[in-house]
Amino acid sequence: MKITRWTLNSIFGLKVAAPALGLGPWTFFSVILFLVGTVAFWIGISGPRSERVWQVFLVNYLFWSGLAFGSVLFSAALILTKARWGRPIKRLAEAPAAFLPFSFLLFWVLFAGRDKIFPWIHEPLPLKAAWLNINFLFARDGLCLFLLTVASLALVYFSLRGEREIHFEKDGTLNSYQDQGGKNLRRQSILSPILAILFVLGFSLIGFDLVMSLSPHWYSTLFGMYFFTGAFYSSLAFLFLLSILLVKTLNLENFVRERQYHDLGKLLLGFCLMTGDFFFSQFLVIWYGNLPEETRFVILRINSAPWKYLAWTVLILSFAVPFAVLLSRKAKMKRGVMLAVTGTILIGMWLERFLLVAPSLWKGRDLPLGFSEFLISLGFLGLMSLSLLWFFKRFPSLPISDPLFQEILEESRG
Repeated sequence: MKITRWTLNSIFGLKVAAPALGLGPWTFFSVILFLVGTVAFWIGISGPRSERVWQVFLVNYLFWSGLAFGSVLFSAALILTKARWGRPIKRLAEAPAAFLPFSFLLFWVLFAGRDKIFPWIHEPLPLKAAWLNINFLFARDGLCLFLLTVASLALVYFSLRGEREIHFEKDGTLNSYQDQGGKNLRRQSILSPILAILFVLGFSLIGFDLVMSLSPHWYSTLFGMYFFTGAFYSSLAFLFLLSILLVKTLNLENFVRERQYHDLGKLLLGFCLMTGDFFFSQFLVIWYGNLPEETRFVILRINSAPWKYLAWTVLILSFAVPFAVLLSRKAKMKRGVMLAVTGTILIGMWLERFLLVAPSLWKGRDLPLGFSEFLISLGFLGLMSLSLLWFFKRFPSLPISDPLFQEILEESRG
């Protein structure tokens, strides 16, 4: 069966061009959030507790960048596995790529706060001086993030390029884009494993440099794997949340159905178990070894005020609650339930990133979570929201030029 413009528009309610979304109020609201967060940041870094501002900036940078890169990695995973079930949500996974240029720029903002972030600048360790060198750290991490950003944007570019090359005959039949779509897919197939390797290596390095080095005497060979797995786990929850919130706005009701929710829920459960397993494996080795340079990092977070209650909160929100709910097949396909679960996971994983960073830097006895942390986090949320809105206003919400998505259209029509 030939796919025609009539098939796309009349049968499926699908528009080839980017949808004209009525998102003006959301754009205004996102701008306000971004401006409020920016003002709070600039006021905070000039105040008496600037270390709190820099540590929450680092937490948000790690969290939101992990979401963006992990979402694009999901698109790469769909290509690598030739998964048809996930094709309708492929664009949702690619949309956070619009945040990546901002992520790369925000990384260099950390250089301005290096004296507040990295304790080994003031208390250098001679044995680790070759590695814990501020210029070398920003050079290697900057190069790594640049390669990751280029690979991610290139993957999304070749995915979107086919949409601009769609041509119809006068009778409404699709003309030449199937062959071109195949070429674009082959380029994506080349880039996808490269992106996966860069993500694993890059986020392991980021975890070592921007988290582990904050406690320079502590080390864990498993931490890199735990860190990038947690980032991908968060991105799956974010993607699920987007698919629930935007399915009607983007006219995806005919494509994003119970099957997509069920399969995405199974993936979410799998990475919930994997992230929890890496955490427990790391904890078990440290507990059995009982070495001072290893145990201090853990004891500070699970047995010392003000962090121990936060540690239990992270365990409950990030792992216990999602695990209990996602065991149910029916729960995975109920939007209201999954909206609550994915929101819980994202809050829990933000707090998990906070728990990794803040105890290494904050020396006060009170929990450094307050109004300024909330406002700066809202600023990052606003920037991510603006990035998504920009993407959805300019590009189709479905991967029309993807050959596997065309097969779904043909089967649905047949």
